[in-house]
Amino acid sequence: MKFLAALLSSFGLVIALGGQFDPESYDRDDVVTRDIVVVGGGSTGTYAAINLLDLGQKVVVVEQESVLGGHTGIYIDPQTNTTIDYGVQSFANFSVVREFFARFHIPLVRFSVNASTIYADFESGELFLNSTPSYDFDAYKAHLNRYPYLSTGWDLPDPVPEDLLLPFGEFINKHSLQDIAYAIWSSARGSGDILRQPTVYILKAVDGPFVKGLSEDTLTTEGHNNYELYEKALRELGPDAIVSSTVIAAQRSTDGVKLVVKTPNGKKLISASKLLVSVPPNLENMELFDLDGRENGLFQRFNHSAWNIAVVANTSLPTSYRFLNIGTDNGTYRIPQLPAIYSINPTAVKGIFYVWYGVSQAAAEADVKADISTTIERLSRAIDGSNERTRKVRFLTYKSHTPFQLAVSIEEIESGFYRELQALQGYRSTWYTGAAFLSHHAGQLWNFTQALLPSLAA
Repeated sequence: MKFLAALLSSFGLVIALGGQFDPESYDRDDVVTRDIVVVGGGSTGTYAAINLLDLGQKVVVVEQESVLGGHTGIYIDPQTNTTIDYGVQSFANFSVVREFFARFHIPLVRFSVNASTIYADFESGELFLNSTPSYDFDAYKAHLNRYPYLSTGWDLPDPVPEDLLLPFGEFINKHSLQDIAYAIWSSARGSGDILRQPTVYILKAVDGPFVKGLSEDTLTTEGHNNYELYEKALRELGPDAIVSSTVIAAQRSTDGVKLVVKTPNGKKLISASKLLVSVPPNLENMELFDLDGRENGLFQRFNHSAWNIAVVANTSLPTSYRFLNIGTDNGTYRIPQLPAIYSINPTAVKGIFYVWYGVSQAAAEADVKADISTTIERLSRAIDGSNERTRKVRFLTYKSHTPFQLAVSIEEIESGFYRELQALQGYRSTWYTGAAFLSHHAGQLWNFTQALLPSLAA
């Protein structure tokens, strides 16, 4: 009898689990049927959703934050009502960028930094007022030109070129790029310990279009509010943007997908012909998506770094200056050791700065804030020549981008990991976009996503 009861209990559990994908288990308003469901409302997810709408598709977006935009961060100073971009600063001058902003009638202007730069060793507080590292990328660009495919995807040759598999520190030494190593580090924010990373990741983080943008125009919004794009997209999507929500169960097959989504107002069931994933596809994010062995075997191989951003006040730092962290060890090309602040940047509001902070792996918010505060206090004392500190750094907002820069080992790249990853496009009615499938550059990602749209809308 006990065995029979246990069997019936187990059977009941199976019925209950199966029932979560049954529309009859939900109120009518909690069942959403669309052509395509997009999971992740960051830069690429938003771009995909809006352009699929323009192609006549019925789309719904699921986003865990209360807003769209991903790495785009906005802070509005309550005293002056001034808008501060503290995440994404600018966009490549690509037609896909100009067209997407124009669709929402958002004018673009040339991006510029109106601040003098001070280099300092943030660990010691030592200032380098007469020392400027090289930003001459000509020798580096010659190597980028050998691999033009890196800025458009992960279509690596077989075998993979040996240089792309070198730890980047070895690549620097092999090709005598020591003078430009620091500039590459400061441009590859969020890439973790770049000297240990496989070279291919750094060449993608600081790729041809990015380097070109350093000497030519990049674009930002005329109102200096890059979030405006996502605010307007959110309004256009209306109830088809399900924000502050997460997927808690999935059922995927060649016939379509069903997602159970936890929202602030209870659970919803989404049924769609196709799924587009734009969140980082590491195992932690994907484990609830009904993975099979093939998918699980790929996603579990990813490791990642982290990138954290804060907006601070009460720093005692002089305004109209940006402060860049630079080390003193020539053996590591003056690249600071992480975790550390990359830069402290002034804003349009006097006394308010935004801070970019890098970690090789996830870090607790309290630890990051404590390190930022200590570093700023140390730097302030070095600048004013005082050993006393009476003002406490005030955090106005904080955002963690974790996981950031998904990567696999050199051995995985060499053995064809990215061929296997790209072969997942369309598998079990699921497509993928986002940084793991290209890079962290919005313009390139929108071009990449544009190329996926015909198969999604077919």
